[in-house]
Amino acid sequence: ASYSVSDAVATFYLYEVYVNLFIFSLCTVIPNSAEDVLRKGSGTLCESLLMVEAFRAGVVCPNKQNEPAVLRKEGRLVESETYVGGHVESLESGVFRSDLPCAFKLDPAAFDRLIENVDRDLEFHVKTEGNGAKIEDVANFEKVRGELVEALAALRDAPERTENPRIYHLDVSAMYPNIILTNRLQPTAIVDRHDCASCDYNRAANKCKRAMDWTWRGEINPASAAEVNQLHRQLQYETVDAGDG
Repeated sequence: ASYSVSDAVATFYLYEVYVNLFIFSLCTVIPNSAEDVLRKGSGTLCESLLMVEAFRAGVVCPNKQNEPAVLRKEGRLVESETYVGGHVESLESGVFRSDLPCAFKLDPAAFDRLIENVDRDLEFHVKTEGNGAKIEDVANFEKVRGELVEALAALRDAPERTENPRIYHLDVSAMYPNIILTNRLQPTAIVDRHDCASCDYNRAANKCKRAMDWTWRGEINPASAAEVNQLHRQLQYETVDAGDG
């Protein structure tokens, strides 16, 4: 094994600049210590934040779904189960130096969609960053819009390019739990038509449901149901001498 001092220094610098402040920023939002924020996963942290906001708003949180002690599928004991169906797209992992050229292969269709949504995105930016301002309040709106469209069109027309990168991507948390919570994709939240019939928000305009194809995946113990039941009965009536030690 080799040890690089420069890599250690760069890693510590990235931690000090990004991760350290990020952790303590989470501590101010989620009522957990820095140790808990580091130790717990993104899903648990999101759940803690939701419970805090529900308590402040006076919203009663439903009980967490508890799986049965023994899961069975087709008479076999299920050791673990999960669902496959949600996928996350992200930038290429790593930190790229701005003084070393990299080869990029862009998707022209994606830039066409960006150009089509320029007005919508700029209107949203003006409204959120300008404290409710409107497009008419921006003096150089047409100039900025033209520069953006021109830059996007240049990238679209030359999708294969080699140049110095300007995007730094540092992933310090998992996006999968956030996407699940945002789009209500977890299988336990899937309801049928009977549940939706009594819901006040059961309208197509609310877009409260997003259909996805989920695939069940689990690890099944080869032992039969009779063998598992025999072991359960044996454990119920079996006594163990712990001794004095």
